Amino acid sequence: MPTRRPAPVRRWQATVIVVLFFVAVAGAALAGWLYARESPPHQGPLLVISIDGLSAARLSAYGAARSDTPAIDALAADAIVFDRAYSHSPQTLPAHASLLSGKLPFEHGVRDDAGFVLADSERTLAELLRNRGFATGAAVSSFLLRRQTGVAQGFAFFDADLPEVEDALTPPLERDGALTADAAERWLRTQGGQRFFLFIEVNASAAETVVARLVQTLKQRDIYDSATILLTADHGDSGSLVSLDEASLRVPLIIKQPRLDGAGRRIAAPVQLIDILPTLLDLVRAPIPSGLRGRSLRPVLDNEDAVLVDQPLYAESLVARYRVGGRPVYALTRGQYRYVRGDHNALYDLSQPAAAPLEPTTPEDARLSTELDRLLEGTTIQLPGDIPAADEDRYAAIGYMKGARLAHADAPTIDPFGNETLIQGHRAAVKLAGEQNYAAAIDRMRDIARAHADLPVVQYQLGTLLARTVRLDEAAMAFRAAARLNPDVSDAPAALARILMRARQYEQARDRAALAVALAERENPVARALAHEVAARVALARHDAEEATAHAEGAHAADPSLPMPQFVRGRLLFDEGNYEGALAAFEEAATALEAGGAPLEELQQYLGESLVKLERPAEAEMHFKEEQRNFPPGLSVAAARTSSTYPR
Repeated sequence: MPTRRPAPVRRWQATVIVVLFFVAVAGAALAGWLYARESPPHQGPLLVISIDGLSAARLSAYGAARSDTPAIDALAADAIVFDRAYSHSPQTLPAHASLLSGKLPFEHGVRDDAGFVLADSERTLAELLRNRGFATGAAVSSFLLRRQTGVAQGFAFFDADLPEVEDALTPPLERDGALTADAAERWLRTQGGQRFFLFIEVNASAAETVVARLVQTLKQRDIYDSATILLTADHGDSGSLVSLDEASLRVPLIIKQPRLDGAGRRIAAPVQLIDILPTLLDLVRAPIPSGLRGRSLRPVLDNEDAVLVDQPLYAESLVARYRVGGRPVYALTRGQYRYVRGDHNALYDLSQPAAAPLEPTTPEDARLSTELDRLLEGTTIQLPGDIPAADEDRYAAIGYMKGARLAHADAPTIDPFGNETLIQGHRAAVKLAGEQNYAAAIDRMRDIARAHADLPVVQYQLGTLLARTVRLDEAAMAFRAAARLNPDVSDAPAALARILMRARQYEQARDRAALAVALAERENPVARALAHEVAARVALARHDAEEATAHAEGAHAADPSLPMPQFVRGRLLFDEGNYEGALAAFEEAATALEAGGAPLEELQQYLGESLVKLERPAEAEMHFKEEQRNFPPGLSVAAARTSSTYPR
């Protein structure tokens, strides 16, 4: 029979357990109270100022010998300065997509300034803060960050309006920073409380003025002391857009906290743009999404004795791949070393400025190479989407032309330092095209094509430039060369079909269009829609109504937003002289596009011509102007037709 313990002993044990429980609870509560007291949540306002192309080395806060940025210097004096902050790309859109999403480029999918959109599925900093009750507003200067790029999601107010410039050869790529500051300040003054988040982006030349104005506005409203202000840049001196060196990747990161907490401190540990989203969420005590590679910097903001664990910092440039069909460049930085993989791999010791690459036998070389392999495992290089014809000159002004889909997966290797030289020469040629100096652009592009005869992208772009100047035979030769170099992609046959159609070589155009349709069956829906659209236009030129209708249905099946069936029906009725019926069909197509489809070549032109035939010229003028806005002269089928190279 078991012996029963005395009651006093049992009571003593119970008392100890209860006391220990309350001590633990009290201790936890005390620790939480002390922590909260030491670092209360930031209530706002929150401001993120992003400076396009501002290298950290240009600021006196980072050791510049002289400074013409006293307002930024004063902000840095009130803030914690991170000595080694890095971007993930030398390009504006990919870098901002990383800053606002907290993800690396291969995760959010924005890999270039052109042809990419931040997906609606990404949860941006603005969205996450809005969910915590913050009002959200943004004002940006760059065309590359306009609403259509997806970076506006989460902002209740987003101002990116570029000024209209009369008689400009190329539409503006950015607006004056003062106009951006005006928009930001107007929105800021509408905020009744402090719980708001403002994002503003301006170029480096406007940075000082904009920072001075924002600080003055906050002080006038007596909320500077309570504000959290983060100043950084999308990238440094981008140069050729290919080099992933300190000049292009190192950016300022200055964080001014409420009550000037931590002012004057410096953080030596390397950090990166994807750390900004988790940091700001942590400062306001908002949940941080799981799976992010970035980390909150709050520990070192709160405690000068805290240490950040060393993490690899990733950067990439796919400019060579997308612009000319060369190889992408990747970089991984850890501690004092940076490993760069491109045409020629190299390891650099960042503690030795401008030093030559280290020997490949260095242990860090193998370690960082393996780490980069693990990071990139399973990732793919996404193809860029199409860009509107109306924006082609704008993108040309930054050195971008379409043709990236023709790049080989096994891109050719370019000789040492040749990558940067090639990209610089290519950008110069394309920018000439953006200025509509096509003769000079063609000459330079020919030189590149001769020096790099194995690049189908360059041949395709040369064909595009020749087509704009109606040098059809030469354009056809260039497109044929592109097709020979990469026979598996539909873009070159489709472009060649257009040229042959303009040259009235209809049967050859039909053959090339049929090939484009066959190749596009293995490609994405956009490519399939484009191939069928070209084939439908060729069939119309051949007066083959049945074939034109079939390809129109194929285009619509691939892209339901493309009203090719209505357009083709209108064209057939127009050619029959049934202008009332044609007008109705074209209007039906235009109505379908109002739901969000991209402009359709010749649609507005034929709307106008139908109205002219019906003796309604005043109404027609509006449609002719719309056609010119959507498809500037030299870029469109309509331009080719009105130059008498396209049959009526």
